[in-house]
Amino acid sequence: MPIDPDFQAHRHPEESYGNLKVWRDNKGTLGIYGTSVTVDFDLCVGDGACIDVCPADVFEWHGEGAERKAMPERERDCTYCFGCEAVCPKFAIRVTIPLQVKR
Repeated sequence: MPIDPDFQAHRHPEESYGNLKVWRDNKGTLGIYGTSVTVDFDLCVGDGACIDVCPADVFEWHGEGAERKAMPERERDCTYCFGCEAVCPKFAIRVTIPLQVKR
C-alpha cells in the first residue's frame, strides 16, 4: 500500500526532526517525515533510488544498516520533478507542491 495521500488529515504532527514535521498515527508507527516532500518510514526500504535520482539533493541517509531510510532533509530545495516518487519501489514518497510555489 502506498503512502496515504491524505496523511495530514489522518495523522497529526507529533514531533519535529530538525526542520521536518513527523506525522504519526495511533498505531505506534515510525511516522511520515516532511511536509511538501514526505517519506513514510514504515514503507521506505532504504534502497536509495530517490537519493540517486534527485537533482536537488533533497534526501540524506538516516540510520544504519537495515534501519537506513531516506530523509527529506532539504525539502525546501525540491524542484518538484517527482522523480523520487517515480522511482520509489514501495511508493513511500509523496511530493506536494505548496500553493505559494509557482512552476
